[in-house]
Amino acid sequence: MTKRLSPIAVSTIDCFRMVFPENDPQASAAYGKMMLPLFEFDVPDPGRKTPFSCEAEIYCLPDVTVSRTRATASRFTRTVRTIARSATDDMLVVCYTSGHFTCRIGERTRRVEQGELAFFDLSQEVVIEAPSVDNISLAIQRRKLKPAIPLLDSAHGLVIPPGALSRVLIGVMEHTMEMGATMQSPQARPIGEAIILLINACLETLSQPRTTSDIQSGAVSLASVKAAIERRLADPNLGVQSLLEEFGMTRSTLYRAFEPLGGVTAYITERRLRHAFRRMTDPAEKNLRVSHLAFELGFTHASAFTRAFKALFGLTPKDIRTLAIRPAGEDIPFFVSPEAIPYIHPLTPALIESGSRVPLGRKS
Repeated sequence: MTKRLSPIAVSTIDCFRMVFPENDPQASAAYGKMMLPLFEFDVPDPGRKTPFSCEAEIYCLPDVTVSRTRATASRFTRTVRTIARSATDDMLVVCYTSGHFTCRIGERTRRVEQGELAFFDLSQEVVIEAPSVDNISLAIQRRKLKPAIPLLDSAHGLVIPPGALSRVLIGVMEHTMEMGATMQSPQARPIGEAIILLINACLETLSQPRTTSDIQSGAVSLASVKAAIERRLADPNLGVQSLLEEFGMTRSTLYRAFEPLGGVTAYITERRLRHAFRRMTDPAEKNLRVSHLAFELGFTHASAFTRAFKALFGLTPKDIRTLAIRPAGEDIPFFVSPEAIPYIHPLTPALIESGSRVPLGRKS
């Protein structure tokens, strides 16, 4: 007699649907409250004549979150304060399936068209605005990309036109959303890994050494010098002289290469300050002493570090640490506020209670 085995229960990925209807006068405020840990949301002037509405679906794979959003006119702003509060440095990849949007980074504004892939580093400031929203997007943990791309910061604001890699990536995202709540967790991990591999492939040119007219000393490239600086941010000896010795180039050549970036010393200082910002907002380093961090990054006095930090970010290290403080267990950036609870519906068995969190890109 053959013994019948009981089926093994297999969980599915977490999926959520959000509906903020246009006939609800509280929808815009509730949506803004929900988005606040990641972006400051508002409706741009041209879109205020139309009642706000939004429909979105979120699919949580290991290390990756795939989402689809359709909404009326929207503006999303990520500031230094927002970054400090959310303590996330994930990469966001956005593709509009219809229409367009504009992104502003510093003084530079770019229009992104349908089918193009736009990359945003959530550890940096950005303003994204669209007359209407119809997109698919990815949120990926930075640590999953950093080993392959040492100069990941330069991906902020990168736009890749339609091509073979981008089309395959978009296809995987669309198929992931089609499967949605039926996707079993064991299958989700390799799919998430495949998405990460495709993202790495799209960004591969950022890490490829390329000689330029700025640096012509042997096979040295500006990218390779930048990569060396990233590796040595905590090295107190990092500076012009050490770079000259490492790469065997002339001082004038090095200076010419970094002149568009404000100079070698200024570039190194900014990279150190941005590194410090990330560490100060990292929940895992909540006991980090700012004075120790300043000395570690080559500043002879904590006061000099504080002045340079405030000049770059507009806030002091103490301000940033205060903004970054959050209760234990609140280390996932997408907070489901009580106002947003009525608008969010799990597509898989899940319980959303007041104050609970949706694990965007953070399932293990």
